[in-house]
Amino acid sequence: MMEAGVSRSWKEQFAIAAAMREEDIKHREKLLRFDARQRTMREDERVRTEKRDRETFAAVQAVLATDKQVATFTTKLDRYNEKTVEALMENRIALDEVQTRLDEMLGKAHVLPDGRRVFKTQDGTRVFDEGGIELNADVIDPNAIADERPPWERYKASLDTKTRLEQERSQLHNFQAKSDAAREELDRGNVTADRLDELDAEMQAAMPEAVRRKLGNEGPTRNADGPAPEPASRVRVGATLNDQRPTGFAPM
Repeated sequence: MMEAGVSRSWKEQFAIAAAMREEDIKHREKLLRFDARQRTMREDERVRTEKRDRETFAAVQAVLATDKQVATFTTKLDRYNEKTVEALMENRIALDEVQTRLDEMLGKAHVLPDGRRVFKTQDGTRVFDEGGIELNADVIDPNAIADERPPWERYKASLDTKTRLEQERSQLHNFQAKSDAAREELDRGNVTADRLDELDAEMQAAMPEAVRRKLGNEGPTRNADGPAPEPASRVRVGATLNDQRPTGFAPM
């Protein structure tokens, strides 16, 4: 009987201990779950707070430009367009003048049997065709070209001027298109102050030298200690061809 009582008492104690351990484990798991929920709630709140902050910041940045700001920028665009048109007119006149000089020289140039017009350098040692390709002596002897023919240096200088003028004209047309696009964006409305600043900066960056000069605004790359570069469109009426400096592969 005593052995049975001792055995039962030990079993009861073991069961009680096991139950206590199970309860302790459940309690610990409950605490862990509670702690995990707290961390999740804090993280969710942090995310929501950051999102609200970003949205508030974006709302502040997205303030629409005032009517006065839009009107001021529109006036700028009008001024840009006016000066661009003036630069295009001057460029057209300069292009016509240089093309006339080129045509005159081509008309007086030495002509090869295949129809190419060629020019001899001033020192009489080299020959180039109208496309700028140097010709060997077995194609034509420089001495076969009369000295009164237009020299290569004179023709090349005018050719370079024409190239610069054509590049300038392309820049002016691109700037004009950019100005039109900016005006269309303003017309659609709801332009923010930040976007207005972006458009202004884009127009300044794209502005050709010919327009910048007319606005009295020196280019950012100009050396303050040196003179402003001569614009391509500033070709003097009646300037002699010798006024043009030889460039490219003409001998110095």
